[in-house]
This record gives sequence, C-alpha cells and structure tokens, in this order.
Amino acid sequence: MRLTLNQVINTGELLTSSGMPFAVVAQPLAEVPPCDGPVPVVDFGDLGPVRCERCRAYVNPFFAFNDGGRSYTCNLCGHVNQTPRDYYCEIDHNGYRRDHRERAELCRGLCDFVAPAEYQARPPRPPPIVVLLEASIASVTSGIFHAVIASLGAILPTLPPYTEFALVTFDEGVHFYHVGAEGTLRTMSVPDNTEVCLPLPPSALLMRLGDALDHVEQILKALPELVTHSQKADTAFGSALQACHLLLEKTGGRLLCFQHVLPVLGHMKLQQRDDVRLYGTDKERALFAPPEGTGWEALAKEMAKAQVCVSSFHFTSSAYVDVAACAILATRTGGQVYLYQSCVPEQRDVWALKLEVELGRNLRRDFGFEGVMRFRCSKGLSVDEYLMGCTPPPGQMEVDVPGIDADHAFAVTLKHDDKLEDGAPAYVQCALLYTTSAGQRRVRVLTLGLQSTSAMASLYRYADLDALLNVMLRQSIALARKQNMHQVRESVVNATVKMLYCYRKMCASASTAAGQLILPESLKLLPLYTLSLTKNGVLRAGTDVRADERNALMAAGSRMPVASSVAFVYPRLFGVHTLDEYACALEADGTPRLPSMTSLSVEKLEADGAFLLDDATALYLWIGRGVPAAFLEQLLRVRTLEGYDCSRLRVPTLDNDVSIRANRLVNAVRSQRPQLFQSVRVLTAKDPLEGRFLSMLTEDRAQTAMSYVEFLCHVHRQIQQKFTT
Repeated sequence: MRLTLNQVINTGELLTSSGMPFAVVAQPLAEVPPCDGPVPVVDFGDLGPVRCERCRAYVNPFFAFNDGGRSYTCNLCGHVNQTPRDYYCEIDHNGYRRDHRERAELCRGLCDFVAPAEYQARPPRPPPIVVLLEASIASVTSGIFHAVIASLGAILPTLPPYTEFALVTFDEGVHFYHVGAEGTLRTMSVPDNTEVCLPLPPSALLMRLGDALDHVEQILKALPELVTHSQKADTAFGSALQACHLLLEKTGGRLLCFQHVLPVLGHMKLQQRDDVRLYGTDKERALFAPPEGTGWEALAKEMAKAQVCVSSFHFTSSAYVDVAACAILATRTGGQVYLYQSCVPEQRDVWALKLEVELGRNLRRDFGFEGVMRFRCSKGLSVDEYLMGCTPPPGQMEVDVPGIDADHAFAVTLKHDDKLEDGAPAYVQCALLYTTSAGQRRVRVLTLGLQSTSAMASLYRYADLDALLNVMLRQSIALARKQNMHQVRESVVNATVKMLYCYRKMCASASTAAGQLILPESLKLLPLYTLSLTKNGVLRAGTDVRADERNALMAAGSRMPVASSVAFVYPRLFGVHTLDEYACALEADGTPRLPSMTSLSVEKLEADGAFLLDDATALYLWIGRGVPAAFLEQLLRVRTLEGYDCSRLRVPTLDNDVSIRANRLVNAVRSQRPQLFQSVRVLTAKDPLEGRFLSMLTEDRAQTAMSYVEFLCHVHRQIQQKFTT
C-alpha cells in the first residue's frame, strides 16, 4: 500500500490549492518478498478479530493500549474500547503490550485474520473455474483453439485437487461436455443461440480435478478432433457467456473466456464499429464502452452480483473484435483483460508461449473470491473517489469485488473532512474480506501511518512520484471515457502545471530568479512522466493505436500496480551491447540488479549498438545497422539482418557471453512483472515495427507532440502566465 503524499497538509483548502492528488494505491494480495516471510494468519476463534466498537477498524500496530492494558484507543476514530478479557495483556513502561512482538497484528502492518461464521453470507468454498473457448473455423485454423487446449493440458494437472472445472465451447451454438461413470464422452449442444439453457445441472458439468482429472484430460484430448471439420464462421459469444452465467450463478466462481472473431449471432451480438474517422473526436469515447442496448452492461452487473470473476483473452491478427464489450465484464468483476495481436500461424511459437505463461499465472497466482473491500481513514479524512473498475453503490463505503488476484491494485483518492492537527499522525486502513482458493474465509488488513503538516514544502518533499504517476494514469483513463483525447491530454498537462506553479509560488525561496523553472526534488521527473503519459498508447493521438488495443491498455492501467505503471508510462531502455559480467547480478534480497537506463531519445541509439526497450507489456530488441557480424551471430545466430524478416527472429539461449548476458537481462525484466509474459520483438532500422518503437522514445518530438525540452519550456511558460494573470 502506497500513498501519493507521505505527509499530508492539514487543511483541505491547502491541499486543493497544491493540485497534488492525495490518494492511496493498495495491492492487497500482492506477493510478499521472500525476505519478509509469509503473510501472518491470525485466528481469534469464534469471536473474530478485535475491532473498534465505533468505526469497526481492525486491530493494528497503532492501537494504543491504556489503563494497564485494560482498554485501547482506536487510532482511526479515537474511541476508547475495553480490551476483551481473552485478549488482555499487561503493558510495559513504554506503553506497549508485553506480547506485542509475538502478536503479528500488533507488530505488522499487514496480516490476515481468519473470519468467523458471521462474516460469511454462505459457507465458503473454493471458486469453480469455467473455461469458455471459441470453436469457430477461424479459431481452429489459426491454431488458437489448439493452443488454448494445449495450455490447459499443461496447467490443469498442477492445480489443487479441490479445484472444480468445466469446459464450454461455442460457435453458432453452445457446447457442453460430460464424461459418464462408464468413461463415455458426451457432447451436449444448445444450437438455439436465442434460448440459452444448461443441458445438465451445474454439479454434473463441474468436475473436481482430484477425482476427475482423467475425465478432463479425456475431453481435452478429444476436442481437437471434434472441431477439425468445423465450418462455423460466425459465433454467438454473448449467448455462450449467458450460459456460463447460468452455470455459475448459484456458486460464483471464475470464468475465463477466449474470443477470436466478432460475435454477430445470438444475444448481445456486435457489429463492426471501429472507425478511424472517430479517433480524436468527441465520438471516440463511444468505442471505450459496449454499444448501448446490447446487454453487456447488464450482464456485467449480473455477473458481479453472482460473484463471478471474468477474465477475457482476445486474439486478433488484424480484425476488430470489440474488446470494450467484454472488457466491461472483467473490469466490473475484478478480472483481467488479455489481448494477443498478430495471431497468425507463422507467429504461433510467440503468442502460444505467451498464452501458456499468462494463463498459467492467471490460474496459479493467489486469488481471492467473493471479496468485500473497505478503506477507512483517521479523523478528519475520508474516501473521495474510487479509481477502479469495482465501485460501491451510492451511499455505501464497501466495495464488492467478485475476484481479486495477486497482481490487482486498487486506488482511492482521499479528502479532508476537518482540519488536522499540525504534526499529528494520520492513518489509512484497507480491509479485504475474501475467500481463499482453498475455501477459507479471511480478512486481509493493511494499515499505513503518515504525518500531517502545515508546511507546504513538506507536502512536496515527501511526495511519492511513482504512486502519483499511477493515480494520474487511472484518472486519465477515467476521464477518457467522458472527454475527447485532446482534452484529456490537456487536463494531464494542466494538473502538472498547477502542482509546479503552487510549489514555485509557496515553497521557492525569495532569492530564486523569476525566470527559473523550479522543481521539487521528489518531483524532478514529473514533467518527463507527464509528457510520456500524453504519448502513451492510452492517450496518444493518431491512428496507430486502434480501439481494441487502447481498450486493452485502459483495462490494464485500471488495475496496474505501482511498480508496473512507471515502466508502462516511461519505458526503460537498456544497452545490450554494453552489458558486463555483473549485469543483473542478484542483490542480497534475491532481486536482480538491472543495468543503468538510457534516455528515451533516438540520439542515444548507437548505430553499432543493440538496445532492449521495456514498456511493461512487451520487450523490443532494436539492432543497429552497424552492429558487428560477430555480435549478431552470438546474439541471434545470424551474421547479417539484410534480407531477414525480423518478425521471425528469436533470441536463443546460446553458450557465449553475449547471449548469456542478454538473456539474463530479459529474464530479469520479466521477473519484475509476472502478471504478463513480455515477448521479445526483434527489429532494426526501416523495420515495419520501428514506428511503434520510436513512438515510445518519448523524449523526442513525435508528430504534433513536443519533445522533452520543448515540453519543459511549455510548462515553464504556463507557470509564468499563472503569475501574470
């Protein structure tokens, strides 16, 4: 959990005038580094965890015990509570309980509480998993259908035996599979895509892997042959989704759907609506939501109500698949959106590997089911806005999250309800009630403390730029659904100008030259990050980022952890030809030490060099035209790139220093973001992919966008104008 401001100004008026967003980004189920040990699990038995009687905050290290330990003061609301008899312990001369080091909830800001029965709306159970797979002729002939089946065959045997699983396929109709006690496979089809129903009860369609893995494997083995002669070009994806909703509506669970063609049949059918003439206009934002009246919004609400978490996998070679329609199911239910582009047979080794790794991560990572989340703040502060797909109903503070995984981050902005005492501590607590994959109900509690101040300089000094960038990204995505892209980019720039203007006005020394651009130390890179955000695929002007890709990027940005959002907005560029033997060596905590980064400018691309660009979604290996043949041979097993189709080049693992160091760098970058598998795309000058690569060199001028130097001058002029108006 990270705050944009680690010291908050004590009045709302000053916070507003500063222009600084006051927000918290929480990743409740994030993987904990091995050096920190596992998340402690505390069981208070049938009585449940100790909580404040007034505000219902959970016990945490900031509870102050009084009267010899017989009472405690809540750090959030200040209420004095009586200590439960079974929880009593004497306090020492420093005011701490004598057992505070032995109790995880009193010495750790992060812990799990075992939830008592009263926290359960229904008996907890492991979430069933349903896979919905397109079986159109295009999906089969492209290899997508077979790649998904092969990935499932490798992944399912590694899942816990208590996992319940069902596979559903669809083309013009919806098809279910069942293996009877005698071992006979039955295919049950519902050909009428306007009347959705289940051929068997859910209990007969869901198979427990511990008991029926052989049945699942029998289905997976038979399916490729069953669809070999498929001639169904059109699909009823929406009808199939509704059938899966029927399958899971009583139990809840996880739905993973795989789509390749635009569904033009059945319920919630769609049509081609991607029109580049809309890009940059007020009508473009219609492409970021499902078409009105098609039922996608209603199904998202029904899925969320039934506690069904949807993750969608979209495959395209170049055709439009309307990611926005299905993405609303994922964002409203806590799922993830995946987009695989250039899914042609010649590239199958690339996208099929990416699919298997990402699908494996999706199914194996820590997962919380039937989540209920609430943010609580200390006196004088409260939640203002929810910057995430799941939001509470009006008037409520608890957010229902059908599914939450280890890679899912949430953000909320905070506001002042009252003036804070100067220097007094303030607190934020995030509590997530959820069911583990094993079926145990728990409460994950994260508590963070900060200090209030009356000094504006401290507000800026202790700002967290990485968290601030994450929040700015989320705010820009939310704004893009209401305004045209030009206005959103202007809003991002204006917000930065306001922050720096206020700092210049209220914090700069009197001796500072009037014509000098002053940046607070903690925000030195803010103008650079702001410029990069306006050039990011989420907001970038032009037609090179099509609607499907932009929607996938928006969905990713809306759930992205802080560590990923920095590289997502400002990609990292590393010189591969300059790597030495110590590059990416492991630190004491087991994390690799990455080499120094290169500025994102074409001027830094040496003709005889090789550079790896990391944008948090993919890796680009740029090879200069003057790279020595010996280096190329050691890196790519070729002596020249002349006449080569670089899209067919791969980075092999060879027994030489160049290859070992390059692969070590690639693996080190990938290890920092396990939620996505970053394929390596090789390119060189004049390559078709070079335009995309150069667009990520955000310090350079691009079309109508300014260079970094020009942008600094623009920001400076805007600040000066504020002083004269």
